[in-house]
Amino acid sequence: MRRLLERIFEDFTPNARVLVAVGSATPFLIVYFVVHGLALRDEAIRQGLNAGPMLVLQAVFVVCSLVNLGIGLKLWPRRWVNEPADDPTQLACLSIGLAYTLLCMLTGTFTSGTNLILVGVLAIGLLLFELRPMVVAYLVCAALLVGHDAAVLAGWLPYAPALSEGVFPDGQPTWWFGMWRQYVLYAGWAVMIGLLLFLLARLDHLHENLTRLSYTDGLTGLANRRRFMDVLGAELARQARSGHELCLLLIDADHFKDVNDRHGHHAGDAVLRDLARILMLSVRTPTDLPARLGGEEFAVVLPDTHLGEARRVAERLREQVATHVFEDGDQRLRVTVSIGLVAARDVGLQALLQQADQALYRAKETGRNRVVEGGRATP
Repeated sequence: MRRLLERIFEDFTPNARVLVAVGSATPFLIVYFVVHGLALRDEAIRQGLNAGPMLVLQAVFVVCSLVNLGIGLKLWPRRWVNEPADDPTQLACLSIGLAYTLLCMLTGTFTSGTNLILVGVLAIGLLLFELRPMVVAYLVCAALLVGHDAAVLAGWLPYAPALSEGVFPDGQPTWWFGMWRQYVLYAGWAVMIGLLLFLLARLDHLHENLTRLSYTDGLTGLANRRRFMDVLGAELARQARSGHELCLLLIDADHFKDVNDRHGHHAGDAVLRDLARILMLSVRTPTDLPARLGGEEFAVVLPDTHLGEARRVAERLREQVATHVFEDGDQRLRVTVSIGLVAARDVGLQALLQQADQALYRAKETGRNRVVEGGRATP
């Protein structure tokens, strides 16, 4: 259910969102139409109703349902076409909003249940659609409600035009009006509580996404520099307490500027994404942390790893990159990497990074496509 709601509010096209709105609202309009029709056919209940306003309300339900049906038939073949649906969106907002506004006006503007439903419909619309069509529908509905209230206060209209004095024969509401009022109240509360729970879940989801994005490189999906620095600092602190070994790889794609200059930045991005995938497959997950530090520079934090094992990881990674054919469309490229390898031995974070950077520099200065360990090239 959570994934479905996320798809509705994040992944659905504008056309699909309109379909969700009319598909959700129309059954309620039909239920109201059927229930009110049965009430009008019952002689005892009919005595508590004003037939004229009720027939107007029934006609509005029919018209709005037909409008929603027409919108659905028009948009269904184009439900996955990602293009603006301004006119159908505006029409759907007005149709649904006017139906529930008229329900509120004719059965009592100050009835809490009907107002809860109207507020819930507005909140759902704001989640589904852009602000503009909702503002237009809101202004139209608000103008009707304010105008009706003003007419009631001036004595031009009764408080609830659809109801007659027969609703309160002995000063108490009839059984059927009490049931109808409770149904509307519970429906309103269900809408509002459901919205509240959904919005809280959405806030949690957005918080998770923001946290993930703040620690993730957008191009490759690897950890970014911020996450790398946090983890490396934490691992160095843990090493100081436990005495466990820790190694660090700094990796740089050789002659990467030439790739961008000759083949374009699109090809360069494809190479970086492939490098990230190779990096992920070459390390232990989730123990090790591969990261992109920026540009064509990567790093791997290897906790609980002795120097010999880290050397084998680095060599395996270098060989996999050197033999890999990078593809971007019909372009096939070869790329190599230089790797600086250091083991942390009672050093701070900045000192460790400086040692790794020096090892990487020597790897590039001595011919590239190689691993340099603390300034010495590996066999």
